[in-house]
Amino acid sequence: MPGGRPKSEAQAGPVKSVSKVLDLLEHIGAAKGPTSVSDIARATSFNVSTTFRLLQTLAARGYVEQQSVDRSYVLGPRIFQLGSAYLEGSDLVGLVRPHLEALRDALGETMYLTIFRQGENILLCKADGQHVVSASARAVEREPSYCTASGKVLLSGLAADELAKYMAGVRLEARTPQTIATKPKLLRELETVGRQGYALDMEEYAPGLCCVSVPLCHPGDGTVKAAISVAMPKSRFKRSDVAWWVSQLQARSTLVSRQLGFIAL
Repeated sequence: MPGGRPKSEAQAGPVKSVSKVLDLLEHIGAAKGPTSVSDIARATSFNVSTTFRLLQTLAARGYVEQQSVDRSYVLGPRIFQLGSAYLEGSDLVGLVRPHLEALRDALGETMYLTIFRQGENILLCKADGQHVVSASARAVEREPSYCTASGKVLLSGLAADELAKYMAGVRLEARTPQTIATKPKLLRELETVGRQGYALDMEEYAPGLCCVSVPLCHPGDGTVKAAISVAMPKSRFKRSDVAWWVSQLQARSTLVSRQLGFIAL
């Protein structure tokens, strides 16, 4: 094209229509329950008619479902299928899952494998606890990093420039009275986590939920690749057991780390 660049090169940025669809899906997923067209439009800053048309297209392809009672929307089966395909294709999940199950059998509590992507935690897989009342979250669920034990482990392992970028963009919401909601305090907490090699979540993410987490590091360069965590209700959390929980988690993390050199991360 004389006098200018080809259109495809000039318009190499994000495609707005695709971004809109992804915004809709992420909002519905974060809602953790049925949400109305008007709520989705308000949260995503789209007009209602555009939101409705996009939702109808997604529903036709199975990515969302409309509830028959109140016409609200939830994620559809295609999202689950894509998430399951991702997990099945993850060498890390296949490697770690047996270790999570072994830890679950030893500790009796729910175990999680978590990674850090695009400023958030992603729960890759879990082993459900043996108690009637146990911690519960879905695999491939996203959660904030600053107020979770696994997130603090992952943040403490970031390079200085990556951590600075995260801190510049994150909004610290006080989810509970125990949440660290100021950036200077969070940075001090991350320094402590990096120094001691584990992190605690004492009802910072959700009332009544406690968690202990350790890093899973690559054996070659020592970088933090993931976090392994144990979560439980506050009623079963004892400070005197933290050292034992950490030792159990670290022992399994070391075993997994020895195998990480054989897979691509």
